[in-house]
Amino acid sequence: MSGNAHGNNGDILCSAAAEGLGVIAQPSFLVHELLREKKLVRILEDWEVGEPSTVYAVYPSRQFLAPKVRSFIDFLVERFGRDPEWDKGID
Repeated sequence: MSGNAHGNNGDILCSAAAEGLGVIAQPSFLVHELLREKKLVRILEDWEVGEPSTVYAVYPSRQFLAPKVRSFIDFLVERFGRDPEWDKGID
């Protein structure tokens, strides 16, 4: 491949790739719709860029954990668990 286009905006890069202007490495939450619509295809599926992202919930103590904090942590686990919602159903 050759070319000189580059950018730092994931949405712009996704649009360019969907128009056939190159290959991109973007997180699945940016490309999931384009993958479902078959405007993009995955290549190098076993290859990962860097370390996987992790979300941490830090709070002072479990002993006096407020119900709203527990609820928020449960939401984070559900939303960002092993299989994010946007990755389900993409082949």
